[in-house]
Amino acid sequence: MASRRHRTAAAAALAAVLAIPAVSGCSQAKKAVDCASLAKDLSGDVEDLRGAIGDDSKDPQAAQEFIDRINRDLGKVTKQTDDQGGSDVKDATGELTAAVDDIQDSIGDGERPDVSALTKAARSLTEACTAAR
Repeated sequence: MASRRHRTAAAAALAAVLAIPAVSGCSQAKKAVDCASLAKDLSGDVEDLRGAIGDDSKDPQAAQEFIDRINRDLGKVTKQTDDQGGSDVKDATGELTAAVDDIQDSIGDGERPDVSALTKAARSLTEACTAAR
């Protein structure tokens, strides 16, 4: 009887040990999907910002609203990368932050901002999140 209990306990312990990587793998996959979703949101925000500061539309208030949205989404990505790591994602997040700062400075100076760096940084984040899957 003791032998049967030991086998049952050993089987339970083995099952628990084997389940840890599966749960961890699911957690990593969820984080990658969350990252990709946030990158997609940021890309949409960038497109909205491009429209707000386009040739036909010079609306600094609308541009600031889109910048605020980008900063909010960027904060989510930053928190997630602080929790999970990933240097490519962190690098892309840094690029995004710098590009947003440059755009805010341009708007503050009454200039039409160049959003090409922001577009490139958003693309880098999308690629980094996709690679994290």
